[in-house]
Amino acid sequence: MKRLIFTLGLFVVTLTICIAETVFLNNTVYSFMQEIENAVQETIDENTETAMQLSSNISERWQKEQIFMSTFINHSRLEEIDQSILSMKTNISNDQIEDFYVYSEIAKSQLNHLRDTELPLIQNIF
Repeated sequence: MKRLIFTLGLFVVTLTICIAETVFLNNTVYSFMQEIENAVQETIDENTETAMQLSSNISERWQKEQIFMSTFINHSRLEEIDQSILSMKTNISNDQIEDFYVYSEIAKSQLNHLRDTELPLIQNIF
């Protein structure tokens, strides 16, 4: 009986951690997507200084979030996103707006792919 209770308790803890990881990842990806969209909109509105600040904030926040996410996500995928976000920041700082748009789309695509592949779905398990 003790083994059954221990096993059920361990199952509940594991399930709770998996759900928390999925919710955290979804919220984080959504938040970054919104921030990238805001930076892009600022460049469209020709507010380059604001876009630079937003890109810098995105980069700083990504560095903090990446540390935690690296505990449960493959590092190489996180590094690819890191490179795209840093390229966004660099391009907007150098007034290379077209390249900024390209890397913002790449970053959004990579974030979406990260979220989609980390969801606990049957096609992601097999």
